[in-house]
Amino acid sequence: MKKKVDVQNLKIGMYVCELDRPWLESSFLFQGFFVQSKEQLEAVQQECDHVIVDTLRVPDLPANSLLALPSTPGVITSLLRAKGAKRYPRQVTIEDELKSARIARSQTRKFIDNVFADVQSGRIPDLKEVRETVANMVESIVRNPDAQLCLAQLKNRDEYTAQHSVNVCVLTITFGRHLGLSVRQLNLAGMGGLLHDIGKLRTPLEILNKPGKLTDEEFAIMRAHPDHGREILEANPGIPAAVIDVAFTHHERLHGHGYPRGLKADEISLWSKMVAIVDVYDAITSNRIYHDGMNATEALTRMYEWRERDFDPVLLEQFTQCIGIYPIGTLVELHGGEVGIVISTNPELRLRPKVLVVLDEEKRPYYPTRVVDLAQFVDREEGIYAINKALEPGTYNVDVQQHIRQLHVR
Repeated sequence: MKKKVDVQNLKIGMYVCELDRPWLESSFLFQGFFVQSKEQLEAVQQECDHVIVDTLRVPDLPANSLLALPSTPGVITSLLRAKGAKRYPRQVTIEDELKSARIARSQTRKFIDNVFADVQSGRIPDLKEVRETVANMVESIVRNPDAQLCLAQLKNRDEYTAQHSVNVCVLTITFGRHLGLSVRQLNLAGMGGLLHDIGKLRTPLEILNKPGKLTDEEFAIMRAHPDHGREILEANPGIPAAVIDVAFTHHERLHGHGYPRGLKADEISLWSKMVAIVDVYDAITSNRIYHDGMNATEALTRMYEWRERDFDPVLLEQFTQCIGIYPIGTLVELHGGEVGIVISTNPELRLRPKVLVVLDEEKRPYYPTRVVDLAQFVDREEGIYAINKALEPGTYNVDVQQHIRQLHVR
């Protein structure tokens, strides 16, 4: 049943199905959402006078839970309920974690480069170090995921395949951390993310990097990479079956139109559903040889449009919450006119991330730049240290990657 509610009477746990204005004129990404936090409640109250709520839709779990989502049948809901959700508080600041994060990422990149070189040379890759490599990433992300997410912004379009594998590993572990999976599960998910595309190394580069539409023959060759991935990983004793399954099934889709087996819904494992989302997100936000990537908000909006066909909607909504309203690397303008880059999110105050301020109110470069934690200004009367709007990448000629490079070598 739909009911008109004054925003001052809106409560956490209610499902907002309509606004008092067009959705595209609001800052809300999805057309329909549960109010899950005080911050989200305040955001609605700031933008609207009234909303329409659906009183028949209620969260399946307590509103203060990380998993406060409508109930849906299937392996994801049942698994998360059975295992329980673990909360991972941030143990250190992003500034304190950056050095360790850089070392862990460098080790992971070296590992995957060696694996790729072995496969491309026709050798069986040595995967003995994968557990230790991923465990280091898990430790870093458990302490504070923002450092690895920040480093994941440093992308080179000529090194896409290796970067993509490392980034999918980072994003999958971060996603699992958000869901409250155990450390053991995070390691399995991370290994699956890191090795998910290993089969593509048997795909000719002219097909992988083709800018135009693939022919039927070329697409058949491309679609063979999950089978190749399974073959490569099965040749390595000790690789968990769940990791092999990710390489084999991460292109399966919710309604059976994926490949190679056309699996549906509950036939697809949790890990493969997670990696399917992360894989697409990183792919469409990355610069490739033949096209530039989307910004994070546009990518999530597109993926939301595809959710009923391609992705588990529960997981996709959780991934969006994990990435945040202002994902790391987002260029933003503050109310005072200054321009900054989001370098750390705040799970409790999603509209108040930590920002690296790079331009003053006249849009002149700051030397040196400085980090401002917007959460520290939430109770102050002046509103200059709050985000006014997100900007398109490259606005005011700000090179986000360059500033992040300078940040992580401080």
